[in-house]
Amino acid sequence: MTVAKNKNYRYLLQSRKTKATFYYWLKKIVLCPLMNRWLDIRAEGLDNIPAGPCIIVTHHCLYFDSCVIGATLERKTHGWIDEDAFSKPGLRLLCSFLEQIPVKTGRRFSREEYRKTKEMSHLWLRNTNEFVALTNDGASKYILDENGDIKGLSSRMNHSGAASLGIETGAPIIPVASWISEEHQRELFVSRGLKSIRYLERNRKIPYRIFFSEPIHPSQYQNKKELKEDIRKRQMESYKKLLNKSI
Repeated sequence: MTVAKNKNYRYLLQSRKTKATFYYWLKKIVLCPLMNRWLDIRAEGLDNIPAGPCIIVTHHCLYFDSCVIGATLERKTHGWIDEDAFSKPGLRLLCSFLEQIPVKTGRRFSREEYRKTKEMSHLWLRNTNEFVALTNDGASKYILDENGDIKGLSSRMNHSGAASLGIETGAPIIPVASWISEEHQRELFVSRGLKSIRYLERNRKIPYRIFFSEPIHPSQYQNKKELKEDIRKRQMESYKKLLNKSI
């Protein structure tokens, strides 16, 4: 069984030099200039990120958060990307070449598909000096109530995948808070594709804030439940720190 798994995913580790070079220049020439053109990105806590591989845990502030985080960090990021992106020919080619990890969301995510997703994540964490980024769908849309206070986010934080991945690989987990104003967030979630690009062009330098929390070391926890609860707690604390500076 182990031999079969290694054979199935061996291709993911091939041509590392070529892909790493392509990713570097794509980020330098395309991703970073675009992100800096559209967004005023301010990241805090970058010194909390360890030298080796680790797991980034965040929530959707935009549909392309993985690109923003990837452009912010120095090392390559393998994001858990909704499989819908892989259904479009151009995006499928790009996501596959950049070694992003396709996932199904909600009830469409079967145990077998979840197992394959975790296997791919294990591969990157055990064989490279790179990141695996897990993004919970849509949760940051529910951060604030009408008084500007945090509401309802903790109930939408399901970090079982990150906790399980952390315990199995031993990789540190970095809870991340990201924030963009409700006005821009609402428009960018409603309008996708070219509409989003047109909106970003009309409203350049939209403030986008990221806070990287201190790493959580899974080896210090007895079980997945305890680890999941601490990830949730740290992320709530990160949002409070971030929002106190942003509002």
